Amino acid sequence: MLKRNDSASFDIMAYFEGRTLADGVFENRHGKIKRRFTLDMTGTAAENSLTLAETFLFDDGERQARTWILHRGEGEAFTGTCADAVSTAHGRFGAGRASLSSELRLTAGGRRIALRFDDVFYQTGGSTVLNRSMVSKWGIRLGQVLILFRKP
Repeated sequence: MLKRNDSASFDIMAYFEGRTLADGVFENRHGKIKRRFTLDMTGTAAENSLTLAETFLFDDGERQARTWILHRGEGEAFTGTCADAVSTAHGRFGAGRASLSSELRLTAGGRRIALRFDDVFYQTGGSTVLNRSMVSKWGIRLGQVLILFRKP
C-alpha cells in the first residue's frame, strides 16, 4: 500500500491506488461535446511511486491505453511520466484538490500533435473525484475534458 502524504490535504496518488472507474467527455472551446468515453484504471504502488494503467473506450469504438508512473516529490509535489509525454508532468497536492500539468503527443486528425493539459482534480467527498482538464496548443484553448472518477 502506498504511504499517504499526511501533509497533503488531498493525496491524489493514494486515491488512485487500486481500481478506479470513470466517465468523461471532451468538449470543444464552444462547449459542444465532441467525444464521450469510459475509463478503467488500476493503480499499483511501490515505495514512493504509483503505476497507473489506464484503458479508455470512446463512444466511436476507439480504444486507447496509457500507463503513467507518478512519483511523490518533496512536500506537496509529485511528477509523472508516460510514453506519450513530451516531458515530465508536474503536479501539486492541495486543500481538497490536486493539479497536474502535462504535454502529451496524441493522434488527432491522423497525425501526432503535442497538446498541453492543465488538470485539476477536485475531491468531492465519498469515493468520487471530479477532474477538469483544460486542453491547449501554443497557448490557444482548444477545449476541456471533464471526468468523474469513482471507486467500484
